[in-house]
Amino acid sequence: MSPHASPSDPLADNAPDETADTPESKRPLIIASNRGPVTFTRRGRGAFDARKGSGGVVTAVSAVARERQPIWIAAAMTDGDRLRAAAAQEAGEQLIEFGDPPEFRLRFVVPSPEAYHQYYNVISNPLLWFLQHYLWDTPRSPDITREIWDAWRNGYVEVNRQFADEIAAAADAVDGEPFIMLQDYHLYLCAGMVRERRPNANLQQFVHIPWPDPDYWRLLPLEMRRAICEGMLGNNIVGFQTPQHGRSFMYTCQAYVPGAEVDYATGTVHWCGRRVEVRSYPISIDASEVRRLAYSKEARSHDRYLPNHWNEFTVLRVDRAEPSKNIVRGFLAFDRFLEAHKEFQGRVNFVAITVPSRMDVIEYQDYLDDVSAVVGRINAKYANVETGWQPIHLIMGENYPRALAAMKWYDVLLVNSIIDGMNLVAKEGALLNERNGVLILSEGAGAVSQLGEHAIIIGPTDVEGTAEAIYHALTMPLEERRRRAEGLRRSVESDDVATWFENQVNDLEAYDEEPAAEEEAAELPPNIVPLTGAERVSTAGA
Repeated sequence: MSPHASPSDPLADNAPDETADTPESKRPLIIASNRGPVTFTRRGRGAFDARKGSGGVVTAVSAVARERQPIWIAAAMTDGDRLRAAAAQEAGEQLIEFGDPPEFRLRFVVPSPEAYHQYYNVISNPLLWFLQHYLWDTPRSPDITREIWDAWRNGYVEVNRQFADEIAAAADAVDGEPFIMLQDYHLYLCAGMVRERRPNANLQQFVHIPWPDPDYWRLLPLEMRRAICEGMLGNNIVGFQTPQHGRSFMYTCQAYVPGAEVDYATGTVHWCGRRVEVRSYPISIDASEVRRLAYSKEARSHDRYLPNHWNEFTVLRVDRAEPSKNIVRGFLAFDRFLEAHKEFQGRVNFVAITVPSRMDVIEYQDYLDDVSAVVGRINAKYANVETGWQPIHLIMGENYPRALAAMKWYDVLLVNSIIDGMNLVAKEGALLNERNGVLILSEGAGAVSQLGEHAIIIGPTDVEGTAEAIYHALTMPLEERRRRAEGLRRSVESDDVATWFENQVNDLEAYDEEPAAEEEAAELPPNIVPLTGAERVSTAGA
């Protein structure tokens, strides 16, 4: 059964929905995200090349694209994007089509470079992203200075307003009231702004990263954190990766939004005469596409040299080089493992595939320096000059096929993130590994709720416990390794990223179509109604 579906939901057993709308009658779909599904580059004589992205949302939307031809609103992030947006404006082209036949239709938000910098590089990253991953060193940072306030008001608020304008314009360009699906932390103010323009809008927002508890939100001034919560309450449905993150959102609304009434038993927030549903939708991967890429010619090309990094035992990690991934502590735990179990020295390699990320943010630069320093120190401590063995092999650079190729051969996959919305590396590795590899998984990763039964669970700051987990994994009997690996694989294969997206669309449809209860009809617009159906946020501990 899908983890999102109720027993009566046709998605629960993949049965066809005989009552579903025909493609012609389906509501138009508008998706808004900071990064779009397509990147443009300009060729000579005004022609443009378009390259489709490979992110989870793009993959999921592709599954429904043929029926709905969604309109995607995104920021123009490259010179090619900006030139394409300008060409569309000059030609009176309301929507830019991608694909033949069209797969997506696009509208670009084109903020000034300064406004985009303030919105993205000052507020979204690092301020909000660090806050939502509990990463601030609170005695020292953040400092909400005049520059931060300026970036909030003239960057984050302004770019969210531009997104709302483009969404409203796109909604005006289609027949019927569309479903509007907002993505992530860059657009926290957008739903409220859209609802001001279109009071009957059908809005849903999915937050891909964790949502911290109310006390941590006090790192932001009250004006900011209240605006974020009130903007989010402009949605009909707010979705999170885990029930725990959804519950934290409800706590935060109760703490900082005057007049918000939270019903933890039903996972709803009542505010300004409206009912907002809070739900969890754990994101997954496209298993067939991941497998295809892992065995593609491009991925197999790495088989020529990757075995040079393997040993009798191989520990693997695959991460962006960012502080939330806890890379340094993972290396310290491996150091402790080698120190405590000298019989493994020379027999085990730790292969770390890391992708430099957001290198224009100083905190990320500093963290990458810390990673490089600890690797050098541990290799110097244990390296054997006579045999040529060194314990840690650090492979830098973004190459997704290479990462997938490596996942087939590990004995241990270490995912020790401090906190993650989900962490798809854990799912990709579980799907692809051919050696009955053991997953060591942080309890801070969202994936633990789905994969924890078959993984070794660790605390993200527990260096000694992680060292013991590595030893446990490498000495585990083969039959137990096989049982765990098969359980992990079944869990990943039973879920699907297209189903993840379709569940959200289905919930919007149910929200729109279910009749309102009589006692609420006087205070709620006709399309703001209680929901039944897909999974509600758990109330355990509420």
